[in-house]
Amino acid sequence: MRHANTVRLCIPVCVREARELAHACARAAPLADLVELRFDCLDPSQRDAALGALPAILDAPDMRPSIFTFRPAEQGGARALSLDERMRFWNEFPRELVGHGARAATSQTRGAATANLVDIELDLVKTGRVPHEFWPHVVCSHHDFAGVPVNLETIYEEMAATPARVLKLAVRADDITDCLAVFRLLERARLDGRALIAVAMGEAGIATRILAPSRGAFLTFGALGADSATAPGQLAATDLRERYRIGSIDGATQINGLIGSPVGHSISPYMHNAAYAMRGINAVYIPFETLDPGAFMRRMVNPRTREIDWRLRGLSVTAPHKTTLMKYLDRIEPAAQTIGAVNTVVVDSDALIGYN
Repeated sequence: MRHANTVRLCIPVCVREARELAHACARAAPLADLVELRFDCLDPSQRDAALGALPAILDAPDMRPSIFTFRPAEQGGARALSLDERMRFWNEFPRELVGHGARAATSQTRGAATANLVDIELDLVKTGRVPHEFWPHVVCSHHDFAGVPVNLETIYEEMAATPARVLKLAVRADDITDCLAVFRLLERARLDGRALIAVAMGEAGIATRILAPSRGAFLTFGALGADSATAPGQLAATDLRERYRIGSIDGATQINGLIGSPVGHSISPYMHNAAYAMRGINAVYIPFETLDPGAFMRRMVNPRTREIDWRLRGLSVTAPHKTTLMKYLDRIEPAAQTIGAVNTVVVDSDALIGYN
């Protein structure tokens, strides 16, 4: 079962100097429902100045509610930070800025959270030293840049046992099938009644950034610009809003995409998604990166065996899978059979049909 889409788009702001913070927030706010302020990106000498400027930044007319983050390098942060250094930062963080969205009434019209949140990593949470007044506004997070950990469900359960308002799990995807673990977690969180941000990082995880909001995710992240991503595979906020139209994706949206490796360079998502928008078609076209087409076809495409509930209708096929994919199809158009390759797969009821 899928939720109606209640998209929240969060744009991280990652700058080195305090004087850059207000300008970056002003650029992010028109596109964002929330703005993540990455204090770990600031030069250490700039943190006090940034904290001093923060009340005025948060009270700017167009500012959105914020997520305050101070992330260590091993969790995807900009620099090495000890546990004590992180705890000291949060102990000194102005309490009056947590839980009070400066423009809450305005942001309600965009579906955003109406209070400022603090992102605190699970290892710090487990020390028991989180200021108690933070708990109603905590995003408890954990990042794994090595892959999808085998104990992902256990990590989720550890986080769910805390009083955190929101849970966040980000793992690295090396293949589109790694996204299945993320989509399963979102379904579990929905059943548990827990707010969850779940992301598969890397090019192979792009589908989670596009589809997670329509599957109940608390928010998805989009970069301020193409050159300012704060995590692998993070798309530009404008692409999420305009190219993929994430605000329009729902349970009835038809899913199409490009299967290959690599696929990040393809202009197909630009072409197809623009065509859907122009024709008013409720569909989205997504790049699916895989080196194991058999696993992808079995676990995510074939209606008889797939492990995900989605309205997948068709695939474009590019290198290196145009020939190897043929053995996973139920029927192949004669011309494609003669050529010995397919570049299109259509899901027709329970059958997979190949064309060229």
